Amino acid sequence: MKVLGIDIGGSGVKGAPVDTDTGTLIEPRFRLPTPSPAKPLAVAETVGEIADHFDWK
Repeated sequence: MKVLGIDIGGSGVKGAPVDTDTGTLIEPRFRLPTPSPAKPLAVAETVGEIADHFDWK
């Protein structure tokens, strides 16, 4: 199975597609800065940008 892993941190939001059978990244991770202020809508939009980067549906 393939999933999009997301890590929301204090300074950056990172994501990458992961193969859950092997635990390996399918593509290199992509990082964007955590929005400031880190309000829920702004963070959700950043996560959406990461999903768009990988053309994740």
